[in-house]
This record gives sequence, C-alpha cells and structure tokens, in this order.
Amino acid sequence: MDEKYEILLNKSTILLAEDEDNVRESFKKVLLLFIETVFCAKDGEEAYKLYNEHHPDIIITDIKMPKLSGLEFIKKIREKNHKVPIIVTSAYADQDFLLESIKLSLIEYVIKPIKESDLNRLLIECAKHIYKNSQTIIKLEESSYYDFDNKTFIYKDKSISLTQKEIEFFELLLAHRGNLVTTQDIEDKIYIYEEAPPSALKNLVFKLRKKINADIIQTVGKLGYMIPKYLTNHWLFKIFIL
Repeated sequence: MDEKYEILLNKSTILLAEDEDNVRESFKKVLLLFIETVFCAKDGEEAYKLYNEHHPDIIITDIKMPKLSGLEFIKKIREKNHKVPIIVTSAYADQDFLLESIKLSLIEYVIKPIKESDLNRLLIECAKHIYKNSQTIIKLEESSYYDFDNKTFIYKDKSISLTQKEIEFFELLLAHRGNLVTTQDIEDKIYIYEEAPPSALKNLVFKLRKKINADIIQTVGKLGYMIPKYLTNHWLFKIFIL
C-alpha cells in the first residue's frame, strides 16, 4: 500500500453502523487493524448522533437498521456532506436500494460477510477519496511540516527540497511513526533496484538531518530509525489527527 494512503488510514476515524451486536463487534476488531478509531452505532439514530459529534472520515453502514434505515441515514449525511466516503453493507442485494444509491455517491455497496481482501481494497478507495479532497501537509513539531503533495520539508515557512531517496526514507518513517523501521527494511525499500555501499544509508540520514531538525529522525541503537509518534500530531487544513 502507498505510504500516504497507509498514513491516512492509520490516523483516520470510521463510523460503523450495524444493528447486529456480534457482527458489529467482530467488524470493529478487524477495522482497528487498519484504522485508529472506530465509532460504533447499533441503529440509524445513534449513527446520525455519532456522526454529528465526531465527524468521522469514513462511514460504513448497514441498510436494514432500526429507528433510521441505512438509506435514510445516508440521505441525512448527504444533506450536509457530499464528500465523506461511505461504504454500504447488506446481507443480501437490495435492487431498490441499488437504484436509489446511484444518487448517493457511495464508494461501494457490498454484500456481507466482507472478505479481508475486499475490505483492504475498499479502505484504499476511501483513502484515495480523502486524499483527493484534502491538503496533505502534516505538522511534525513547532514550525516544522512535511508537504506530501510537493514532497518538501517546510521549516519556518521556508521550503526545503529533498532528494528522491530522502523522500522515500522520510515517508517510510512517517508511515510507521512511533515504531522502529529496521535498517534492513529501509535498505530493501529504497535501494531495491541498486547495489548500495554499507555507508549509503548512514550518509543519507546524515545529509537529511543537516537539512531538517535532527530530533525528528531518531536512531534506535544499531537497529534502525524512527519518527516519534508525539511529533506527528496533526494534519493541517483538513481532517486527520496524527
């Protein structure tokens, strides 16, 4: 998965509306493998209340729900928000809903149970949808930012250009922020098509640290590197809390 989509998903929020308790809890556990926060609703009214409280980045809703059906819930959402990606689930194909859903700009209408491969594909589609409608600049620490669209580091309003290898290295660490990325994994990723001398990665990190604040990239013993989780604290201009 592209690092930028992985980051978007890891730090996004989902509202899951499902009236069957066992299905809802099982689905939530699976979603938490991809998503940081999942808000759960057992009926349409609760789902709409949670939507207004939390403004989730992605919505997954069943069709048949008490108090407010999935269709009614989605229509209320679309009165306010035409961009939030919505996935609809159902135990069976509802032809009437399929015709009605054309106007609702859904990511997909999918029959339960959802295979893991299909879920992964659907979440990537949601991430692409969010990415297209957002400005992907993240704040790392005071006065320091990274611009995913322009592939530049920004410090005190000054744009700092990075080499292709520096970009690949930095985005790899961002995709796994808060976790160690081993030297071997980094070399396998950024030197995949070339033979690199043993000192290549160390030299890359040394030069990159001279360009940006050295505290952002931390060395973990002789194992590898990481960007501490507390540094990536929020997305600018848009949706995500990192």
